Amino acid sequence: MSRLLFFLLLVANLAFGAHLWLTEPPAEPDFSLRERNRDQARIVAVIPPLVAARRAEETRRQVQSLVGSACVEFAGVPPADLAQARTAFAAMQLGERLTERKVEEITRYWVFVPPAKDRRAAELAASQLRRQGLTDLSLRPDHAISLGVFSTEEAARRYLVLVEAKGVRTAQVGPFAREVKDSVFLVRDPDGQLVERLALLQRDYPTSTLRAVSCPGPEAAAAATPAR
Repeated sequence: MSRLLFFLLLVANLAFGAHLWLTEPPAEPDFSLRERNRDQARIVAVIPPLVAARRAEETRRQVQSLVGSACVEFAGVPPADLAQARTAFAAMQLGERLTERKVEEITRYWVFVPPAKDRRAAELAASQLRRQGLTDLSLRPDHAISLGVFSTEEAARRYLVLVEAKGVRTAQVGPFAREVKDSVFLVRDPDGQLVERLALLQRDYPTSTLRAVSCPGPEAAAAATPAR
């Protein structure tokens, strides 16, 4: 009888021990094992609460001033960031409501004789100019004659005076080279939610501007490029 009682107590103790082992809570996971390059991590920037609050208030006022505008113009994106900005606008899926217009700046002016009807006529005109003392000239592919290229319009006009003093009456001053100074995105009929998205996008480009403008007429709209 005592042996049976001892055996039952032993079985009970083993069962209780197994129960405790199976029901023991698992150890907390060591998340540090998931870290990568921990020593190389750096805090890039922390916006102070007052600055964040001020920016939020500025954005709120800007959105409030633009809501209800017929057209909103987004300009001043640096050329290096233009592709990124186009991608951001494409994600808005505005279709024909979004157009892009390039603002060009004249970087060179030239003094020239307008194109002749053919190459032979241009060569005859060039020969006449050389006899008049203008030896530094060149024929263009379109049969125009270049008498000089200048960095400013004022310099080109000063040279034109010298050219005319030699008896040349056909020379003119005009733009020679242009560079894209800015790309302007125009959004038609923006609602409040879209205006807010534009205001938030502007934060990514510190030099950009966002303002309400009059919608362009049919001719100007046709000249603009639909943004994709």
